[in-house]
Amino acid sequence: MCVFVNLLEYNNQEAMILSTELSRRRIPSITSLVRIGRKEVAVVLRVDPLRGNIDLSKCRVTPDDVVQCQESFARGRTINTILGRTAELMGLTTNEQLENLFERTAWFLNEKYQQIGAAYDAFVRAARDEHELDACPIDENIKNILLKTIRQHLAATAVKCQANIHVTCWGPDGIDGIKQALKEGLSVSTDAIPIKINLIASPLYAVTLSSIDQQTGIKTLNDALQQIAKTIRQYDGAFRTVMAPRVVNIADEMASQ
Repeated sequence: MCVFVNLLEYNNQEAMILSTELSRRRIPSITSLVRIGRKEVAVVLRVDPLRGNIDLSKCRVTPDDVVQCQESFARGRTINTILGRTAELMGLTTNEQLENLFERTAWFLNEKYQQIGAAYDAFVRAARDEHELDACPIDENIKNILLKTIRQHLAATAVKCQANIHVTCWGPDGIDGIKQALKEGLSVSTDAIPIKINLIASPLYAVTLSSIDQQTGIKTLNDALQQIAKTIRQYDGAFRTVMAPRVVNIADEMASQ
């Protein structure tokens, strides 16, 4: 008896696990250990290139192997997602074009750092420093598309920065002056670091953003506050910083609401 599986990291190549390689213990039936659709970690025992047979073992996998393999698979899947989305935005439609993109980016970075999976770490660094991709043999347009996609997909690693401010305007322009001042603050936003301004309770506003790099995020918030302060004073209004720009957590957000 045996179990047939698809190797997710090798284009769903079919392989086989003998019942004796499922567990070191005696099992009443194969179905007690495997389930259709479940992802498992296995080790390769034999490969027959002539017949195309691949024999695997599940019982010879150590707990450390499982952790390492799952982490490697997750990182590889992230790379595939990022480059797949990049290829879609570039209008690439064939496997040859996609493979060429991999050769000039992920595979190039793996070779540069002499380590399989090094492309993931390079992409993480590129989210903070775009010069990380300078060595890749790609033009500026491809680089910009790739950087934007990297920052979108690695947003989970970003930190949230917030500042609370008082903005009032008792001049003739009143609320219109406040709106214009806040609009000037929003103009500091970039595609990589969008700024949001929410009313907490008049005249208190929360200015927030998410950034891969903490220092860049705080600097961007400070630039936005300067624009708001400069504009509101042109309308004979007043500006005061209640909470200086800093990294916040969930508890901070709830306390400011």
